[in-house]
Amino acid sequence: MIEITQVKIYPFETGDPFNSLRALADVTLADCLVIKGIKIIVSKNGGMFIGYPSRKGKDGDYHDMVIPKSTEFKSYLRSKVIEAYKDYQ
Repeated sequence: MIEITQVKIYPFETGDPFNSLRALADVTLADCLVIKGIKIIVSKNGGMFIGYPSRKGKDGDYHDMVIPKSTEFKSYLRSKVIEAYKDYQ
């Protein structure tokens, strides 16, 4: 599995208690590749998840620019980003 060597957190206060977006993160993989703009989101029931960088398509829908190929790596990435966010607070 590819190692996550760094996670940088960019938190922000929206002032809007209904805004679920809490921070952005940049993730470095194996000191070789950086994924910028991962969203850290809090759900209505208090759980946290991440959203991948996306771009609006010609169809008007947003499409992820980064897609983990394995559920194992997806879980690993999520846990590292959420852990870094909680450590930052």
